[in-house]
Amino acid sequence: MNLYALFNSSLYHGTSSRKGFFEGWYFKFVDRKKEKSFAVIPGVSLNSSREDAHAFVQFLSGGKNESGNFNYPLKEFHSDKKHFSVEISKNYFSAGAVILEMCNENHRIAGNIRILEPYLWPRKFYSPGIMGPFSFVPFMECYHGVVSMDHKLEGEVRIDDELIDLSGGRGYIEKDWGRSFPEAWVWMQSNSFDLERTSFMLSIATIPWLGRSFTGCLCAFLFKEKLYKFTTYRGAKIDRVEVLDNEVFLQLRQAGFSLNVSAKKTSGARLISPVEGSMSGKIDESLTSEITVRLLRNDAVLFEGTGTNSGLEVVGEFELKEKSK
Repeated sequence: MNLYALFNSSLYHGTSSRKGFFEGWYFKFVDRKKEKSFAVIPGVSLNSSREDAHAFVQFLSGGKNESGNFNYPLKEFHSDKKHFSVEISKNYFSAGAVILEMCNENHRIAGNIRILEPYLWPRKFYSPGIMGPFSFVPFMECYHGVVSMDHKLEGEVRIDDELIDLSGGRGYIEKDWGRSFPEAWVWMQSNSFDLERTSFMLSIATIPWLGRSFTGCLCAFLFKEKLYKFTTYRGAKIDRVEVLDNEVFLQLRQAGFSLNVSAKKTSGARLISPVEGSMSGKIDESLTSEITVRLLRNDAVLFEGTGTNSGLEVVGEFELKEKSK
């Protein structure tokens, strides 16, 4: 593994010799009017068969509930060892720009996007990303990183016959790497609130741990240039995870703060997901959900608002108690 990546979660963590490994970056885009949204996911899949190893770029369209996947030979994947910069064939991804040029029998996507004023995740030597010290644990099933909580966009993208003007829009970047996604999780994200520079992400998942498992959380809320973090390793407690047919409810508390979240479930599209490095799983993700966030410190409400164009995934079922495997 690239040692620089150990202290910078945005960098590529794999090597061409690894097996049973995946890595993917998630770029989300919303136009200025908050009417159109889409996401692209560049990554690599290194499963047990060397012949099946490849790079890929997935895309997900919010309004049309469409998705697609473009596969490339692994030799067309290139990453910088010291800076977040990824190339897959003619596509380019970084914290400053995205260039898309993809075509298959179903879709054609091309565009040039500038990323301006990214709110990069703050890094410290002992806490290189949102997972904090868990970033250094060598046997985790899946690792998570946030690259940019929020940024401005300039440029445009053509998806098939539709031209999307992103100038004045907002974007978000995160990533995952490891062997497989968890057996159960809730993930949600939005930075389309009434107040600009407001961004929310939350991931609650079943985490395997030394023959047992626990439900852990990674959550961040950017508001008025302050980043509020609710994470298991910082002592966050999950008081509620309730998944209904049309809505999801969550409650977190940590050090005098509490966070109440409700998310409306809407129809989405199917993406492929990693299982032991192979992109053989399937999940459904929506980009048209709404997330209502209420942040309190003791009894004082610091923020209450609803984010649109929200990403939402709900997979599996949760038990909040620790359980034996």
